[in-house]
Amino acid sequence: MKSVGTVVFWFLILVSALLLWQLVRSSPGQQAEQRTPEISYTQFMAEAESGQIANVTVTGSRIQGRYRDGKTFHLTGPSNAGVYVDVLRSKGVEIWFRDAADQSLPLQLLGSWAPLILLGALWLFMIRQMQRRSPTPAGGGTSPPPVNPR
Repeated sequence: MKSVGTVVFWFLILVSALLLWQLVRSSPGQQAEQRTPEISYTQFMAEAESGQIANVTVTGSRIQGRYRDGKTFHLTGPSNAGVYVDVLRSKGVEIWFRDAADQSLPLQLLGSWAPLILLGALWLFMIRQMQRRSPTPAGGGTSPPPVNPR
C-alpha cells in the first residue's frame, strides 16, 4: 500500500508540473504579439486612411497587421469591426477574420480548472499521509504488555 501511495503521489506531482507548464507557457500568437509594437487606434486609423497598411487579421477586438513596408503591428480595437472595415476596404487592405475562441469549452475548462483540482487532490493526499504517520496521542492508545524479566 505504501508503494502505491508513493507512485500516486509522484504521478500527481508530474501531472501538476506539466499542467502548470502549459498554463504558464504563452501561445505562439501571444509570442508574436510581444515582438510587434503596439499602436494606438488613432494611429491605426490615420495609417489606414493614408494607405500604409497592407493587411490585417481581426480576432475579436485584437487587430494584428502588416504595413506595406513589411513591418508589423498590433492593437486592441473596438469590438464592432464595422467602424474601421469600410476605411480598410476603400484603401485595398486585405482583411482576415479569426474566431476569438481558438479552443473548445472543455479544453478551456481543463486548462483553467485542472491545476486547481490537482493541487487540491495533492493537498488531501498529503494530509492523509501525515495523519497515517502521526503517533497516537498520549493516553489514547494501549500500552505494551509488561515484560517479565525471568
